[in-house]
Amino acid sequence: MLLERILNDKKLLSVFIISLFVCGFFIHGFPIYILDEAKNSEAAREMLINNTFIIPTFNNVLRTDKPPLHYFFMMLSYKMFGVNAFAARFFSSVFGALTILGTFYFTAKLFNKQVAIITWFILLSSVFFVQVFHQAVPDPYLIFFVSMSLFCFLDFYMNSAKLSLLLFYVFLGLGTLSKGPVAIALPGLIILVFLLFKKELFTKKVFSCYPILGGLLTFCIAIPWFLAVHKATNGLFTEGFFLNHNINRFSSKMEGHGGIFLITWAFVILGLLPFSVYIIQGFKHAWLHKNQTFVLFALIVSVVFIVFFSISGTKLPNYTMPCYPFLAFLIAFYIQKIIEKKVPLKWFKRSSFVLIVISVLLPIGAFVAFNIEKQLQPVKWYSLFLLIATIGAFVGYYFIKKTFLKRGIVVIGFSWVVLGMVIFGVIYPKLIVLNPVEKSFSVIPKQSKIVAYKRLDAAFPINYKQTFEVLNTKEAINKFLDANENGIVISNFKHTKKDFESENIEILLEYKALFENHKTIIFKKTEF
Repeated sequence: MLLERILNDKKLLSVFIISLFVCGFFIHGFPIYILDEAKNSEAAREMLINNTFIIPTFNNVLRTDKPPLHYFFMMLSYKMFGVNAFAARFFSSVFGALTILGTFYFTAKLFNKQVAIITWFILLSSVFFVQVFHQAVPDPYLIFFVSMSLFCFLDFYMNSAKLSLLLFYVFLGLGTLSKGPVAIALPGLIILVFLLFKKELFTKKVFSCYPILGGLLTFCIAIPWFLAVHKATNGLFTEGFFLNHNINRFSSKMEGHGGIFLITWAFVILGLLPFSVYIIQGFKHAWLHKNQTFVLFALIVSVVFIVFFSISGTKLPNYTMPCYPFLAFLIAFYIQKIIEKKVPLKWFKRSSFVLIVISVLLPIGAFVAFNIEKQLQPVKWYSLFLLIATIGAFVGYYFIKKTFLKRGIVVIGFSWVVLGMVIFGVIYPKLIVLNPVEKSFSVIPKQSKIVAYKRLDAAFPINYKQTFEVLNTKEAINKFLDANENGIVISNFKHTKKDFESENIEILLEYKALFENHKTIIFKKTEF
């Protein structure tokens, strides 16, 4: 078993511990505020309070966005550590470390240890990939189960490992409970394309995978919860999740997250920086060596994911991340050949220079962005921490030009690992607190009775550890304030000030949301 091997193998144990340290670094150090984190962590809290494993709610309203697996892990973590940012993010970090460990393990087993080490290093240094494992969202769970299901299939294909085949179907089921049918659809499409390339689609190889029995196992894991929530909500969850958050997300742009197909490629390059500057060479080199089973499979996984989400109506950075372990392998495979000097250095050096350009633009862009946003101006100088990547790129390029290739690669990657720690440990704690929820603690007395007018910032429930009644009319708000001497109203409805400008109210706080265009207004009845 992998667990037994990890405990007995010092190298695997070291890989896991270092990966967990990087994926979990300072997850306690900044509050939950970003929309997805706020809604997911609060839904888990409400399920825990309501003692239910079936019906997810946010602010006492049915939440149909996601299946329950990440809620279950957050509930367990809340039981262990209390309801706080660390607990909400804890298992995200664990699954991040397991993803990176699993990638190292299977790459070493199915290919070679040298490329496995480089792949591990690439993933650790990919700050925007590691960032996902610092968030209380379902993506870390999906990334783990989808990527590991694909590795397990490949292990079975190459070595006839029956345990890996069993885990393949188990992981498909758990992946479905993480984020839905995409966890079955994409691996299924990938395996179909792979077998077509191998000319084995209509051979005994397919039946050796026990697709019917395996499919039944997958459905036995995934279906019971979906049936239970369908019954408990009279079909409302089924309609909201499968129609709106799956079919509609693919067929049309949702929540403003759309754009041309190139956006998906841009997300991939950003997500795997700094080593994504070698991604074109990685693809080209993989195509030239597609006769090797692992290389072909990784190439197909990467292309299918990127193309699929390039044509999807909704485009988000996290969507392609389950294929990042395989993309990292393609880049690592190329870098290993560079280190061995088996391929020309010309384009490697040019791509390394491109990294210098990107690394110079990063702090400049961050400084300009912070300076434009009024509330971020106090922390604009923190953008200079991004010079860590700039310095790393210059020093790494110097070594590469001198053909000290290993040294150059290590310097580049290590500088981004350090940058990630500075982002999570210094920049985010200073940045994230500049939000209306954090500011509200200083203006709302602890014993206040609070309601919302029309809508509220999603981070209020999880940070106040309570739900808020939402009143949709001016008359209802006035009635509430008349009946409650210590009554407080919060709202981020854009016409709130206009609606109450003729009323006797005192505005306690008016503060723009972080990364959003709306403002939160907090007010109470004027005291005469």
